[in-house]
Amino acid sequence: MAYTSGHLPQPAGGKMIIGKVGDNVTPEEAKEAAKFVGLNLISTLKHNLGDLDKVKRIIKLVGFVNCTDDFTQQPVVVNGCSDLMVEVFGEKGRHARSAVGTNSLPLGVPVEIEAIVEVEEL
Repeated sequence: MAYTSGHLPQPAGGKMIIGKVGDNVTPEEAKEAAKFVGLNLISTLKHNLGDLDKVKRIIKLVGFVNCTDDFTQQPVVVNGCSDLMVEVFGEKGRHARSAVGTNSLPLGVPVEIEAIVEVEEL
């Protein structure tokens, strides 16, 4: 098993995406930020496993959404990462998931996601 720490939305070669969903970040922008988190998770897996073919399946994603008190679309935001996992890994990318709203995240990012992944023996 591989357990990642929380990953943040930083595009390759770009600046960290920051903001609060429901305030200065739209749900669509936050969903795109979650996709960048997914790309970073995949990059971490590739770096540590050496080969993404060693991923047997994505077990679970836990997503935290930095949002206003009245925002209730956390699952829509985390879908940015979930959809990417299925796109990249196919059926092995289908997973259980939590999507939780919070009033703050590190560095002011709109979304943070961690993963539990079943992998081949190393």
